[in-house]
Amino acid sequence: MSAPLLEVVDLVKLYTLARPGWFAPHPTRRAVDGVGFVIAAGRSFGVVGESGSGKSTLARAIMALDRPTSGAVRLEGRSLYDLPRKELRAMRAHIQMIFQDPYGSLDPRQRIARIVAEPLSNLAHVARAERSARVEEALRAVGLGAADALKYPHEFSGGQRQRIAIARALITRPKLVVADEPVSALDVSVQAQVLNLMSDLQREAGVTYLVISHDLAVVGHICDEIAVMFRGGFVETGPSATLLTRPAHPYTRELVDAAPKLEEAPVSRPEAPPRPDAATGCAYAARCLFAQARCLGEAPALRVLGEARRVACHFPIGG
Repeated sequence: MSAPLLEVVDLVKLYTLARPGWFAPHPTRRAVDGVGFVIAAGRSFGVVGESGSGKSTLARAIMALDRPTSGAVRLEGRSLYDLPRKELRAMRAHIQMIFQDPYGSLDPRQRIARIVAEPLSNLAHVARAERSARVEEALRAVGLGAADALKYPHEFSGGQRQRIAIARALITRPKLVVADEPVSALDVSVQAQVLNLMSDLQREAGVTYLVISHDLAVVGHICDEIAVMFRGGFVETGPSATLLTRPAHPYTRELVDAAPKLEEAPVSRPEAPPRPDAATGCAYAARCLFAQARCLGEAPALRVLGEARRVACHFPIGG
């Protein structure tokens, strides 16, 4: 079997917090806690979780924008954090990112041609004629015309700006595109257009995506496999169809129940009895309807459940 395109191994990111007192030690917070996964070329992997779960920190570590405390990120078997600076800069051409805000991620002072062509600076020997051809090709791939290259960002709608951001991510023909909340700032109707565009590009150009989102419907639309993240760690991973229809972890079930569904009334969930946060037990125990004494004293490991699914729960639903 060939090596995966992306391999994340036991990634940990600690942040040092302010001291509570003059002589007290600095406390730390684990933003990412031992996360690991692989993505094969041409496939898509989604990471979903609420705000503060560590998703964006994970994305920055994978992009080599923020060095992790420990662990490894490998692209085609090469560790990004062991590369010299010059080689890492060249490697960035193969990893591109789509940011959340289509308004803040484009420089309003630059024409679209220059914005889209910017990642080509990481590639050597790109002549001006080839650069222009690449810009036109990338814009056409996302449904825009060559004439749009001469315009400024303010002349486009939010959905069109996100298409421009996708064109910028694709211009180097990257092996991996990291999309951090790519549609959360857009109207629902525009979200569907952008997600369909991303799916079409994956099917036609073989683009590999890592999609970060708080919305299960978004990652379910575009991703082959999903990981659910809570307080820095994965609590469940598995194929999208299985995870969305038969969640095994109570937190995954909470996210599925919270997702709006047409022609269905919202699911009313009883509240869990108040419990203190477990210092040594399961991070989700304080919110879990099914928590037992073992959950409060012993943290569950991510273990295999059935075929191609893993769950960090002592008492998985249906298990």
